[in-house]
Amino acid sequence: MESEEKKRLVKVGQKHAAFVLGSLSLWGASDYWAAESGLVLALGLALINSIVAGTIIASILHEWGHFLGARLSGSNAPLLEKTFSFFFFNFKDEGNSKGQFLKMSLGGPIANWALVVGFFFLLPLETWSQMLLLATLLSIAVSVSIFEVPVMLRIREGEPSAIIQRRLEEAGSTPRNIGIIAGALGAIFWILTA
Repeated sequence: MESEEKKRLVKVGQKHAAFVLGSLSLWGASDYWAAESGLVLALGLALINSIVAGTIIASILHEWGHFLGARLSGSNAPLLEKTFSFFFFNFKDEGNSKGQFLKMSLGGPIANWALVVGFFFLLPLETWSQMLLLATLLSIAVSVSIFEVPVMLRIREGEPSAIIQRRLEEAGSTPRNIGIIAGALGAIFWILTA
Protein backbone atom coordinates (compact mmCIF):
# COMPACT_ATOMS: atom_id res chain seq x y z
CA MET A 1 0.00 0.00 0.00
CA GLU A 2 1.40 3.37 -0.94
CA SER A 3 2.35 5.86 1.77
CA GLU A 4 -0.38 8.39 0.82
CA GLU A 5 -3.04 5.66 0.79
CA LYS A 6 -1.84 4.40 4.19
CA LYS A 7 -2.26 7.89 5.61
CA ARG A 8 -5.80 8.11 4.23
CA LEU A 9 -6.61 4.64 5.61
CA VAL A 10 -5.36 5.64 9.07
CA LYS A 11 -7.44 8.82 8.90
CA VAL A 12 -10.57 6.87 7.90
CA GLY A 13 -9.87 4.31 10.63
CA GLN A 14 -9.52 7.03 13.25
CA LYS A 15 -12.76 8.69 12.14
CA HIS A 16 -14.65 5.39 12.20
CA ALA A 17 -13.17 4.43 15.57
CA ALA A 18 -14.34 7.77 16.97
CA PHE A 19 -17.87 7.10 15.68
CA VAL A 20 -17.90 3.60 17.18
CA LEU A 21 -16.45 4.65 20.54
CA GLY A 22 -18.65 7.74 20.73
CA SER A 23 -21.86 5.89 19.94
CA LEU A 24 -21.01 3.06 22.36
CA SER A 25 -20.15 5.55 25.10
CA LEU A 26 -23.39 7.48 24.67
CA TRP A 27 -25.36 4.24 24.60
CA GLY A 28 -23.54 2.86 27.66
CA ALA A 29 -24.09 6.05 29.65
CA SER A 30 -27.78 6.18 28.77
CA ASP A 31 -28.19 2.44 29.51
CA TYR A 32 -26.61 2.93 32.94
CA TRP A 33 -28.69 6.06 33.63
CA ALA A 34 -31.89 4.24 32.72
CA ALA A 35 -31.02 1.18 34.81
CA GLU A 36 -30.02 3.21 37.89
CA SER A 37 -32.64 5.95 37.81
CA GLY A 38 -35.74 4.17 36.56
CA LEU A 39 -36.73 7.39 34.79
CA VAL A 40 -38.93 7.03 31.72
CA LEU A 41 -36.93 9.79 30.02
CA ALA A 42 -33.70 7.88 30.63
CA LEU A 43 -35.22 4.66 29.31
CA GLY A 44 -36.48 6.41 26.17
CA LEU A 45 -33.08 7.93 25.55
CA ALA A 46 -31.36 4.58 26.13
CA LEU A 47 -33.67 2.86 23.64
CA ILE A 48 -33.06 5.53 20.99
CA ASN A 49 -29.31 5.29 21.61
CA SER A 50 -29.51 1.50 21.21
CA ILE A 51 -30.83 1.86 17.68
CA VAL A 52 -28.44 4.67 16.76
CA ALA A 53 -25.34 2.95 18.20
CA GLY A 54 -26.27 -0.40 16.69
CA THR A 55 -26.77 1.15 13.26
CA ILE A 56 -23.50 3.08 13.37
CA ILE A 57 -21.44 0.13 14.61
CA ALA A 58 -23.00 -2.36 12.19
CA SER A 59 -22.60 -0.02 9.22
CA ILE A 60 -18.96 0.75 9.92
CA LEU A 61 -17.96 -2.84 10.60
CA HIS A 62 -19.85 -3.97 7.50
CA GLU A 63 -17.79 -1.67 5.30
CA TRP A 64 -14.54 -2.69 6.99
CA GLY A 65 -15.53 -6.34 6.42
CA HIS A 66 -15.93 -5.63 2.71
CA PHE A 67 -12.62 -3.78 2.67
CA LEU A 68 -10.81 -6.60 4.45
CA GLY A 69 -12.31 -9.13 2.02
CA ALA A 70 -11.18 -6.99 -0.90
CA ARG A 71 -7.66 -6.57 0.42
CA LEU A 72 -7.26 -10.24 1.40
CA SER A 73 -8.25 -11.27 -2.12
CA GLY A 74 -5.74 -8.85 -3.67
CA SER A 75 -8.50 -6.82 -5.32
CA ASN A 76 -8.14 -3.46 -7.00
CA ALA A 77 -10.08 -1.51 -4.37
CA PRO A 78 -8.57 1.94 -3.92
CA LEU A 79 -9.56 4.25 -1.11
CA LEU A 80 -11.82 7.12 -2.03
CA GLU A 81 -10.20 10.54 -2.06
CA LYS A 82 -12.98 11.98 0.11
CA THR A 83 -15.58 10.19 2.19
CA PHE A 84 -18.91 11.63 3.23
CA SER A 85 -20.38 8.46 4.72
CA PHE A 86 -19.07 5.16 5.98
CA PHE A 87 -18.15 4.06 2.42
CA PHE A 88 -14.43 4.57 2.01
CA PHE A 89 -13.20 2.46 -0.89
CA ASN A 90 -14.16 1.65 -4.45
CA PHE A 91 -14.17 -1.93 -5.70
CA LYS A 92 -13.35 -1.85 -9.39
CA ASP A 93 -15.18 -4.37 -11.59
CA GLU A 94 -12.51 -4.01 -14.23
CA GLY A 95 -9.27 -5.62 -13.17
CA ASN A 96 -10.89 -7.79 -10.51
CA SER A 97 -12.11 -11.34 -10.96
CA LYS A 98 -15.52 -12.63 -9.93
CA GLY A 99 -13.74 -14.61 -7.22
CA GLN A 100 -12.30 -11.41 -5.82
CA PHE A 101 -15.74 -9.80 -5.93
CA LEU A 102 -17.16 -12.79 -4.05
CA LYS A 103 -14.51 -12.54 -1.31
CA MET A 104 -15.08 -8.80 -1.00
CA SER A 105 -18.84 -9.37 -0.83
CA LEU A 106 -18.56 -12.06 1.84
CA GLY A 107 -16.59 -9.79 4.13
CA GLY A 108 -19.52 -7.47 4.89
CA PRO A 109 -22.07 -10.06 6.06
CA ILE A 110 -19.39 -12.02 7.93
CA ALA A 111 -18.51 -8.86 9.85
CA ASN A 112 -22.19 -8.25 10.68
CA TRP A 113 -22.78 -11.78 11.94
CA ALA A 114 -19.52 -11.74 13.93
CA LEU A 115 -20.77 -8.54 15.55
CA VAL A 116 -24.10 -10.17 16.49
CA VAL A 117 -22.33 -13.20 18.01
CA GLY A 118 -19.79 -11.03 19.80
CA PHE A 119 -22.38 -8.73 21.37
CA PHE A 120 -24.58 -11.72 22.26
CA PHE A 121 -21.75 -13.03 24.42
CA LEU A 122 -20.55 -9.63 25.68
CA LEU A 123 -23.86 -8.09 26.73
CA PRO A 124 -25.58 -9.43 29.85
CA LEU A 125 -28.98 -8.69 28.24
CA GLU A 126 -30.35 -7.40 31.54
CA THR A 127 -31.89 -4.15 30.29
CA TRP A 128 -34.27 -3.29 27.49
CA SER A 129 -31.60 -1.11 25.97
CA GLN A 130 -29.09 -3.98 25.84
CA MET A 131 -31.69 -6.21 24.22
CA LEU A 132 -32.59 -3.53 21.70
CA LEU A 133 -28.92 -2.96 20.81
CA LEU A 134 -28.52 -6.66 20.07
CA ALA A 135 -31.85 -6.72 18.19
CA THR A 136 -30.67 -3.79 16.05
CA LEU A 137 -27.44 -5.62 15.19
CA LEU A 138 -29.46 -8.76 14.36
CA SER A 139 -31.88 -6.78 12.21
CA ILE A 140 -29.04 -5.28 10.18
CA ALA A 141 -27.24 -8.63 9.80
CA VAL A 142 -30.43 -10.24 8.47
CA SER A 143 -31.12 -7.31 6.11
CA VAL A 144 -27.56 -7.37 4.78
CA SER A 145 -27.69 -11.11 4.22
CA ILE A 146 -31.05 -11.01 2.46
CA PHE A 147 -29.70 -8.41 0.06
CA GLU A 148 -26.14 -9.61 -0.47
CA VAL A 149 -26.39 -13.42 -0.51
CA PRO A 150 -28.47 -13.45 -3.73
CA VAL A 151 -25.88 -11.15 -5.32
CA MET A 152 -23.11 -13.59 -4.39
CA LEU A 153 -25.12 -16.57 -5.65
CA ARG A 154 -25.63 -14.89 -9.04
CA ILE A 155 -22.03 -13.87 -9.61
CA ARG A 156 -21.62 -16.29 -12.52
CA GLU A 157 -24.50 -14.64 -14.39
CA GLY A 158 -22.72 -11.42 -15.33
CA GLU A 159 -20.80 -8.40 -14.22
CA PRO A 160 -21.01 -7.59 -10.49
CA SER A 161 -22.26 -4.02 -10.99
CA ALA A 162 -25.10 -5.26 -13.23
CA ILE A 163 -26.04 -7.96 -10.72
CA ILE A 164 -26.10 -5.43 -7.87
CA GLN A 165 -28.25 -3.04 -9.91
CA ARG A 166 -30.70 -5.83 -10.75
CA ARG A 167 -30.81 -6.84 -7.07
CA LEU A 168 -31.53 -3.25 -6.03
CA GLU A 169 -34.46 -3.16 -8.44
CA GLU A 170 -35.79 -6.52 -7.17
CA ALA A 171 -35.34 -5.92 -3.48
CA GLY A 172 -36.98 -2.58 -2.90
CA SER A 173 -37.49 -2.37 0.85
CA THR A 174 -37.90 -6.13 1.40
CA PRO A 175 -34.53 -6.74 3.11
CA ARG A 176 -35.07 -3.88 5.54
CA ASN A 177 -38.61 -5.03 6.41
CA ILE A 178 -37.58 -8.64 7.00
CA GLY A 179 -34.58 -7.43 9.00
CA ILE A 180 -36.81 -5.27 11.18
CA ILE A 181 -39.13 -8.21 11.78
CA ALA A 182 -36.15 -10.44 12.67
CA GLY A 183 -34.82 -7.81 15.07
CA ALA A 184 -38.24 -7.36 16.68
CA LEU A 185 -38.63 -11.12 17.13
CA GLY A 186 -35.14 -11.30 18.63
CA ALA A 187 -35.95 -8.49 21.07
CA ILE A 188 -39.23 -10.15 22.08
CA PHE A 189 -37.44 -13.47 22.60
CA TRP A 190 -34.72 -11.88 24.78
CA ILE A 191 -37.31 -9.97 26.81
CA LEU A 192 -39.40 -13.08 27.40
CA THR A 193 -36.41 -15.21 28.36
CA ALA A 194 -34.74 -12.59 30.58
